[in-house]
Amino acid sequence: MKKLTVIILLLCTLILIEKKSYAGTITLQGTIGKIPIVMELNIDPVSASGTYFYKKLKQDIAFEGTAASNNLSLKSESTGDKFELTRNGHTLNGTYTNKKGTKLPVRLNDVEPNSVKLLFVNETLSKTLSDYSKLRLNEIKLIPGKQELLNQKYLIQWYSEPNSKINVFKIISGYPQPIINTINDQLYNEYYQNFEAYFSCSDMDGNAGYEQIEITSCFLNEQFVSICISSGWYCHPAAHPDFGESGITFNTKTGKKLELEDILWFGTGAKPKKESDEWFSYRSKTYAPQIVKLFKRLYPTEMIKPQTEENCDYTDSEVWDFGSWYFTQKGLYVGAYFARVARSCDNPGWSIIPFSELKKMKQANHTLTF
Repeated sequence: MKKLTVIILLLCTLILIEKKSYAGTITLQGTIGKIPIVMELNIDPVSASGTYFYKKLKQDIAFEGTAASNNLSLKSESTGDKFELTRNGHTLNGTYTNKKGTKLPVRLNDVEPNSVKLLFVNETLSKTLSDYSKLRLNEIKLIPGKQELLNQKYLIQWYSEPNSKINVFKIISGYPQPIINTINDQLYNEYYQNFEAYFSCSDMDGNAGYEQIEITSCFLNEQFVSICISSGWYCHPAAHPDFGESGITFNTKTGKKLELEDILWFGTGAKPKKESDEWFSYRSKTYAPQIVKLFKRLYPTEMIKPQTEENCDYTDSEVWDFGSWYFTQKGLYVGAYFARVARSCDNPGWSIIPFSELKKMKQANHTLTF
């Protein structure tokens, strides 16, 4: 009897180990028919969900379904694609059926966790990405376009990603080569995060959910490289579309990314660490009210308090505390950010602090010149 009990316990343990080995998140790659795909699966004992993409197209297609023993039954709500798959060791084999009824064989192999390396060297980006994302970004092919000379000195090369139609650039000349390399690496970190955002966002039909990812401002001078990336998206199953912009600015003397407090500082003493309690307090209680005061002087017409709530109220300091910022030919652009019901008020075109004004103000960083 004791021997039988031990055998039963061993069998139960083996079953639990077997089930556990297939639980959690796994990455696979293989083919539907002859078409290469990558899949990410989240599996528990009774259900499964995840996404997959065709390597050529790169766009995520979401699915969900059931898991029973070694069998998976999956369906994409957006495309109607179906998978019937069976686990056999480190492979998943089975059948794919599209919404027209066409059937194709599927063969997928497990990807060893943390085994995927980016084909381009970017340690900062690599640390933030899953194997699934790395396999996608390794398929990115940038097509060179025109070259452009900015401020009669700084040469940049534009590139286009064919599937997303996103255009990006890298610096060719105008700064010392080590600075160019450092800034380009950080720019590409930003670009590839945007590529990943684009391809991982799908609409309810399984197509790209992004309407726009575009570099809408690009400023290079002796002191700064500064860009603005504008985006608009509607990712299923989100309730509403959304849009926004983000700026990124570099010091061309050091190659380091700058924070707004490096440029514009209304506080006293040491600057708080970004996203610390002190930083949030400074932005809300000191920085934003000072921006309102400054813009009331620079733009008195635009800063008149509206008579109704239907109009944009730029006198409210809360809309300025965490907005985007970047340099343009005219000066430092500082954006506003409103609640969803008033998002059309975001980022007015006029909210620029001219270089002449920046020169008059207390310098946040005495190594920077305007």
